[in-house]
Amino acid sequence: MFNLLKVEFFKLKKFRIGTLILLLMIGVGLAYGYKLCDSIDNMASVFSYAVSDTSFVFLISLVMAILIGKDFSNRTIGNEIKLGYGRFHILLSRMIVAGISAVLLHGAYILSAELGFAAMRGFDASVFCVENALWLIVVWMQLLAVISGVVLISFLTGKMSEAVALSTLYAFICCNILRNFLSSKIFTLSCFCFVQDNHTETLVFAAIIAFVTMTVFLLIAAFKFDRAEIK
Repeated sequence: MFNLLKVEFFKLKKFRIGTLILLLMIGVGLAYGYKLCDSIDNMASVFSYAVSDTSFVFLISLVMAILIGKDFSNRTIGNEIKLGYGRFHILLSRMIVAGISAVLLHGAYILSAELGFAAMRGFDASVFCVENALWLIVVWMQLLAVISGVVLISFLTGKMSEAVALSTLYAFICCNILRNFLSSKIFTLSCFCFVQDNHTETLVFAAIIAFVTMTVFLLIAAFKFDRAEIK
């Protein structure tokens, strides 16, 4: 498992598409923070807007699908199986690296939005509180649940092109389109609609749903991958 993670993180350092998207997220975040200067007056409000924004989850999902899918296209996963690595460890290593990468991209967006706002309106400490820290953790759990869906799709298809297309479509529909039509409590607490406030009850229910969703997606992926024929 350690060797698998070591290799995956090494490949992540060389992943140029990921670097480009990171720079894009930083640029968009800075612009968003600057835009919010006209309508809000503190960094806590910037945080509340940025942390719950699902607008770019489809882009993060696309990048993660490329990161995972190319290992099927270049037969890296097949070679790892031949070398004796367990299939569950192979899947889990991809989930860990993809999850950390997704959190970094989302975190860069939030931080740059705060910096964009602070550059124009000045710094304030209103954003720093336990409630916001818990809020961020729960949102990242929701993001990981979404990415576990990308992992599931990638391991079901076994091809980068199909994984990228289906993962992007999955994230765009669930995180961008459905929010315009669904307002039920079930959807607003799901991982496809990042939690909108830092009330304790809301955070607890959202965290539970995110954990269950992620567990189900990964169990299905592990079950199917264990029985798949990999060349």
